[in-house]
Amino acid sequence: MESEAESSDVKASGGSSESNGEPSTKKQRVDLAGLPTRQYLDQTVVPILLQAVMQLNKERPGDPIEWLANYLLKNKAQYSNGTS
Repeated sequence: MESEAESSDVKASGGSSESNGEPSTKKQRVDLAGLPTRQYLDQTVVPILLQAVMQLNKERPGDPIEWLANYLLKNKAQYSNGTS
């Protein structure tokens, strides 16, 4: 029997299409909305934030908030998982 966490992971991973003909990205968005807070953040923003903060620490710009905002905007396509 599959646990609830495993079930959520399988649903969030998606496929090319669902059996009812809906694109998997729409199904994925619905499933992400139902995830617990920690899982939602881990699957959507934590990967890009970790990379951004590591780079921010290396560069140490004068305005770290503006730098972080620009980094996120420039690099969001690399981390997009159908949630935007």
